[in-house]
Amino acid sequence: MIVVDVNIIVNLFIDGEHSPAATDLFEQDDQWYCPDIWLHEITNVMSTYVKHGGLSIKKADQILNNAIAYFLDSTFSMPMTDVLKCSIKYNISAYDAEYIVLAKINNTQLVTVDKRLNKAIPQLTRLL
Repeated sequence: MIVVDVNIIVNLFIDGEHSPAATDLFEQDDQWYCPDIWLHEITNVMSTYVKHGGLSIKKADQILNNAIAYFLDSTFSMPMTDVLKCSIKYNISAYDAEYIVLAKINNTQLVTVDKRLNKAIPQLTRLL
């Protein structure tokens, strides 16, 4: 079991630079946990793709629904006071802190492509 950020999830469904590594990661460990903020983030990513002509709305809707079907059961709400404290402690966004708090609660690591976040909190993160 690992925590993954939305960039890893997106790379499972849309071909990108990190898609092969994301697919390998999923094949090695398909028990991915996510804070519920990922739902808002992936919706924003799909919206951005459509607005910039990278996807049709039909395809974006299909990807969004597939991602939700895969990961909704492993989506969790975070205690916001813990998120606030984590954000302040590590000087990171509250959005990133949600992933970190989930990793900490589950005694695992966040897998990310965010080098800055990995550098700030190497004990709770690893790069894809």
